[in-house]
Amino acid sequence: MTHPPLYRTVQHSLIAITITGILTTIHHVYRLGLEVLPMFALITALPFAVLWLHQKLNQRWMLWLYAALNTLIFVAFGFMDGFLDHVIKALGLQNITFLEGSDAEVVETVFSLWSPEAGYIFYEWTGIATFVVSVVAMVYTARMLYGVFGQRARTSAQTAS
Repeated sequence: MTHPPLYRTVQHSLIAITITGILTTIHHVYRLGLEVLPMFALITALPFAVLWLHQKLNQRWMLWLYAALNTLIFVAFGFMDGFLDHVIKALGLQNITFLEGSDAEVVETVFSLWSPEAGYIFYEWTGIATFVVSVVAMVYTARMLYGVFGQRARTSAQTAS
């Protein structure tokens, strides 16, 4: 069964934002502990719920809600945490951090790996990967919006002329 390109774009967007949520969950549970797991599980599940509601209600505004949710996840976790903290730090620049203690040379974490260096690398790379995958999610989300709403604007313009 073949699916239209827009379906695949939405699917790719959902996959990328889900991976972003999973990476963010792993990253923050490793740092802060299991008590943040329910909140991050909810953040990871929300895009599924919004698309499911869109499928059931067939309301185009639900796609705007989905895009807004993806944008919020990107800004909060991909850009503010992943880019401003971890990518900037990896480039050797002064990072901008929001969590207390994140500016330390080695960040304190609840969990640990076989060595402090391995834990540090794991923590930093999950932050960097969150940024990279969230950018992919935003590209597919933008393509989805253009496919749904840009096509409608083109159709309206063509019928008006």
